[in-house]
Amino acid sequence: MGLRAVNNKFLSMPYIPFKIIMALLENDNFCKLIYYNTIDALSQPNLTMTQKKALIWEGQDNMQDYNIFLTNVQPNEEVDNKTILKLYRYVTDPINRNIATVAYEFDVLFGSKIPLVKYNGVTCNRGDLIEMEIMRTLNGEDVAGVGYLQYDNDLTTLCRSRVGIGNNYTFTGLSIIMATQIADAESGGC
Repeated sequence: MGLRAVNNKFLSMPYIPFKIIMALLENDNFCKLIYYNTIDALSQPNLTMTQKKALIWEGQDNMQDYNIFLTNVQPNEEVDNKTILKLYRYVTDPINRNIATVAYEFDVLFGSKIPLVKYNGVTCNRGDLIEMEIMRTLNGEDVAGVGYLQYDNDLTTLCRSRVGIGNNYTFTGLSIIMATQIADAESGGC
């Protein structure tokens, strides 16, 4: 008998969304933009790590009490004065039997009553600021256990950002797609 081919086993895939969120929670401005629903969100106090982790929905019935979801499931109710982030795997494309490119979608939704935030004395779109903070934190960075998360057309043409998700009446938002590569192989024996 010969050696069995080495194939990607995707062992890290289940952990990637959580690790991405943990990296984002290190960014105080990102957390303020998710937590505080006011135009002066960025001048509010930093959240504690306990407050930050409490933003993450972990399957509880009262979805409306959370802001961050590791799935594309829609929360129970959309409200017009809340910011929501949904992070989930968008697509997995094999490059070969050892490596795959995995794209993740970030859906940012916010109520029509809270679309503006002051940033350095300038009134800005909340979605643009959240996108900037996501890119500042993640783009090209080695996220522990994830690898280099990238917004790079050379990695996959799926990487993009688009505005206008939501119903554009009571809530609106944007979608960002970033990608990484996975090469979790186990070698075979005899």
